[in-house]
Amino acid sequence: MLLKNLLAKARHYHPNYQGGLSNHCSMTLIALERMGAKPERVKSYALAYLARMEPAGTPGDAIDAGNWRQRLGDESAYLDYLGFFRREVGRLNARAALRAYLPELASGLGAAAFHPLIRTAYGVIADDPEEIAVGLAYWASRYLALPERADLPEELPFAPSDDPLLILKKTRSWPGLEFEPDADALIDQEMLKAADTTLFPLIAASLEVDDLTLDRLRQAAALLFLGANDFNSLHAVTGLHAARVLSDFTTDRRAFAREVWRALLALYLSLDRPEVPSPAAAAELTADDLPDWNAILPVAVADDDEHVIKLVFSCLAESRAGGGRLYRYLAARKAGLLNTQQSAAPATTESQSLAPDAAAGH
Repeated sequence: MLLKNLLAKARHYHPNYQGGLSNHCSMTLIALERMGAKPERVKSYALAYLARMEPAGTPGDAIDAGNWRQRLGDESAYLDYLGFFRREVGRLNARAALRAYLPELASGLGAAAFHPLIRTAYGVIADDPEEIAVGLAYWASRYLALPERADLPEELPFAPSDDPLLILKKTRSWPGLEFEPDADALIDQEMLKAADTTLFPLIAASLEVDDLTLDRLRQAAALLFLGANDFNSLHAVTGLHAARVLSDFTTDRRAFAREVWRALLALYLSLDRPEVPSPAAAAELTADDLPDWNAILPVAVADDDEHVIKLVFSCLAESRAGGGRLYRYLAARKAGLLNTQQSAAPATTESQSLAPDAAAGH
């Protein structure tokens, strides 16, 4: 009951603040509760976090079933989308609303660095229809349309493959994909800038999508964060966790996986194509003894950084879904429980360029 009341209080605040940063409060409260935080910890975290958020305002009625597509990606339409999706969730029920609207929203799921996707998934995890409505409204208002091409050539730049890791590796030597990341820019805007209108659709089309694609993308996201170990790549793990949760509500799992791939590819290109460790390298790195979840979770729960809390929760969930030791390693590393030798990932170290408050909202 405490969590439900706190989530209701949190919904009085806008999902964005300070010009596009993401309000993580509801998601973090759900993660804390699921990881065993005591009620007083969940409450104190909520009150402290919401003190710096911005009021949402009153839901509007300008959007309906006939025009809801017309304002996708219009941040100023959030309240009208909130009114619309609240009505749709009430009319259909939350799960039916997800099945009705996910197919079209999926093509914009990279919005706000996957946070609308994640908030919607957390609504499912908490079994909270109002949270699902907020997530869908946030998603629609921040919808990120990545480049498409209707004139795809018969021969693509890369030989078609069902292995996303192979395609990511090939992009590292492909001319014309160089990108200089801007540490001060919002992640989704970096994704859009890095997704070249000519090359991006061709590279994306090189992936042969099948029923196992989403699982391969989850692995690719974890390996990307293992190697890059930075703030932006962390969102690949939390985003792919959310994608797995919501995939149960898609009418076409392969089409959904295709959109997840396109968003992950755009994120990867926006990082200027860092080296991604191989599964074999990851297995070797994670072969040593690792802290137990019973040691990791209390540390995460006590941390005030929402990204530590959510990353550890996603790793726990993905590990339980068959992700293996890699997720426990990532969680332990983020919680600061690995020694220097253990945490030496075969790529770059985590960027310290973002101030804590700014980093917390991307």
